Amino acid sequence: MKNSASKFVIGLIVGVLLMGIAVWQVMPRMMLNVQKSKLNFEDTVSAVNESVTKQEDWKVPAIFDIQKNILDAGHKDMTKVKIVSLCQPHYAKKILESDDDKKVTTMMPLGIGIYETKDGQVYISTMNIGIMGMMFGGTIADVMGDAGEDIEEMLEDIAKD
Repeated sequence: MKNSASKFVIGLIVGVLLMGIAVWQVMPRMMLNVQKSKLNFEDTVSAVNESVTKQEDWKVPAIFDIQKNILDAGHKDMTKVKIVSLCQPHYAKKILESDDDKKVTTMMPLGIGIYETKDGQVYISTMNIGIMGMMFGGTIADVMGDAGEDIEEMLEDIAKD
């Protein structure tokens, strides 16, 4: 009896460790959506900005030029990188009504990263906020799920299939 119990415990520990390793490897890929753009860098930034503002109630409070900031700090050979920040005030209000849900303000406003690789390819990067929202549950999950669907729709015509 002792032998089978110890085998069970060892098997359980090994199983948990293997599951932990698998999650550790898969989670980063699940948390980010990266798509190749159909357009050049500046046209992608413009198209994303336009697509966001065309979507009902979505706003672009700022576009951050990360490349400029890095070059201005004295670094060289930086490829183009911009972040289009976006906000949907009605979604934000739903989350911010609860003091318990305000912890996600660190992820507000949302951002769409646009970057160019050294070989000139342009990519669009977003957080998978639908999955991220599920980790919090409740209102956050509902709102982030809706926001994630909106963002997918915004990028539909810009990203390559």
